Amino acid sequence: MNKLVKIAPIIVILAAAGSLFFVFQLDQMKKSHLARIASLNDSLNSTKGTLQKTEATLGVTKKTLSTTSNQLAQANTDLQATKAALDQKVQEAEGLKTQVAERDQQLQATKNELASAQGELQKIKDDLAVIFPNIENVGQIKEKVQAMVEENKVLNDALAKMRDENQQLRDKVVELSTTPANLRGRVANVQDRWNFLVLDIGQEQKVRKHAQFLIYRDKKPVGLVQVLSVGPTTSVAEILPEYQHNAPRVGDIAVH
Repeated sequence: MNKLVKIAPIIVILAAAGSLFFVFQLDQMKKSHLARIASLNDSLNSTKGTLQKTEATLGVTKKTLSTTSNQLAQANTDLQATKAALDQKVQEAEGLKTQVAERDQQLQATKNELASAQGELQKIKDDLAVIFPNIENVGQIKEKVQAMVEENKVLNDALAKMRDENQQLRDKVVELSTTPANLRGRVANVQDRWNFLVLDIGQEQKVRKHAQFLIYRDKKPVGLVQVLSVGPTTSVAEILPEYQHNAPRVGDIAVH
């Protein structure tokens, strides 16, 4: 028991020393952790700053990329417009080449016509020299040619008059030999036994011999007849059996 009392202070001192050492160790660890935390905070702040700068740079890069994309799209549009304009110019150039070729052909044709006209003029001069061997100056030739022109004009007028008269005669012949289109009449009499019928239209209605009339009844075709003879107000027509659908009756409509 005495020994325990003697060593108790030592134990207390050792325990106190151990506590002080443990507290010292804790304080050192705290300081170390605080320093580490401060370092990490500094590193975090630095990283945040770097991240902000990176984000700002990325924003600028995005804007630059958008601007570049817009410029590229505009450049593509301009390129397409330039290609279209170039194609248009090429087509215009081809058209101009074609026009130049046509103009060259026209020029050559004009040259040929000029050469031909010069040849004709020389031939006329040679013919005039043969026709008017005794005429010595151009004035006499002009007078002679003028007289021939006047004579030719008179002959042309006479020819035109004869043509007009001839045309009038032709028109008259056509009028006298042609039955008016859509001329209508009715069947006035039917002779089935002799295969003919009588129409109630004749010379006064300009019915001509050999004219053909379609016979209708209630808007339906009955047959076809051909005029054999024409009187002042009536006509005799033959019934054409190959076109007959029904027997004609008095009152049926006849249409040329």
